[in-house]
Amino acid sequence: MKLDHLAIIMDGNRRWADTNNLPSYEGHRKGAENLWDIIKNVENFNLKFLTVFVFSTENWKRSSKEISFLMKLLNQFLDQTISKIHENDFKIRFIGDLSPFEKEIKDKINTIYENSSSNEGVVITLALNYGGRLDIISAINQILLNNKNSKPINEVDFKKYTLNKDLPDPDLLIRTGGEMRLSNFLLWDLAYTELMFVKEMWPDFDKFMLENCIVDYAKRIRKYGGDN
Repeated sequence: MKLDHLAIIMDGNRRWADTNNLPSYEGHRKGAENLWDIIKNVENFNLKFLTVFVFSTENWKRSSKEISFLMKLLNQFLDQTISKIHENDFKIRFIGDLSPFEKEIKDKINTIYENSSSNEGVVITLALNYGGRLDIISAINQILLNNKNSKPINEVDFKKYTLNKDLPDPDLLIRTGGEMRLSNFLLWDLAYTELMFVKEMWPDFDKFMLENCIVDYAKRIRKYGGDN
């Protein structure tokens, strides 16, 4: 079964740190490093799209100390991404409400988007301050503004207002860390996506585990509500 679009919920950084008797920020640091390791390997599986959950709308509820570290880590990750754009052919985009971030972060995001927009490789989508419910509500508000005649719309029309309107729905979602829930990620997009929950924490998730997940996916039969 062909796999074009992979989505990942990168869960377990803090638990990984706790298991290894390390402060929580070391789990986040290791998780950020691992993200690039996985990104560099997606081309080996002929994927066209990779969407990863980096920071949710609910993550702001964490302690100010942890938020401060996460923003510092995000800045570093964006710097690394800028330096890697010309080494790879990835097209990198961002979804979510970026307005709460500092200008420095938003400027770097714009630089990454602009400098990679003409690339023709795997489309990497980083979900920052993203929430599936926020995505749906935002789409509804746009429809209300643009649909003055209150005409009924269908699923195809609704899709045009979502943050991933230009991407096909994910074929496979992988969540690391052992938890079995969507955590408000891509709620519209994942309607018929195959789900896979693995017990390994995100910092331990490597290219071999990724390959095992893809092999498992290839054995599945997607029915889309049909009988076959």
